[in-house]
Amino acid sequence: MKNYSLFKISGLMACVFFLLSCSAEDGAIGPQGPQGEPGATGPQGEQGLQGEQGPAGVDGQNGQDGTDGEDGTANIIFSEWMRADWNDVDTAQLKTMHVPITEISSDELRRRTLVYMYLGQFGSNSRYPMPGKGRWSNTWYSFSFGSTTPGFEGIIIRLESTNGVDLTEFQYSGDRGNIFRYILIPESAQAGKLNYSDYEAVKAFYNLPD
Repeated sequence: MKNYSLFKISGLMACVFFLLSCSAEDGAIGPQGPQGEPGATGPQGEQGLQGEQGPAGVDGQNGQDGTDGEDGTANIIFSEWMRADWNDVDTAQLKTMHVPITEISSDELRRRTLVYMYLGQFGSNSRYPMPGKGRWSNTWYSFSFGSTTPGFEGIIIRLESTNGVDLTEFQYSGDRGNIFRYILIPESAQAGKLNYSDYEAVKAFYNLPD
């Protein structure tokens, strides 16, 4: 019985010794197992919808263009063309006529205003500055202004013969085309470089009507 047990123990120890003496290199490496299938990727979240752009606002109504103003005359005062009317002195060789001025005072007329007179005559479309002889060789047209005679304030136009010969109706008559026009230019509207003896230049500069 003891011999059987000893034999049994000796055999067991031999097996243990054999197992311990074996290394990992001794046995063949088994084949690699198949790779597992990758896990399924989860679905990507949907992108949110962009909000719609609102409609453009309606353009406001354009304002109406303002009416162009009329060309100004720089605050000057001017008369219409006046036919000769010798209502003061009316002789064969001397004639005068009064032209009242009501737009400004006599003091302002004398002290702060340029006063110009122009003459139109029979048989000519020209406009002559005064004082001057006009288109004739023996006449002199002139004027004065302000308080020139008692009880009158304005402009006095004067026509006289310069050679002692009686004036003809072509030289003095309103019916024959003798006409006058005054232009009063206050200080604020005076132009130093303007040739006031040239009626057409004055007319254009101040935009005067015919």
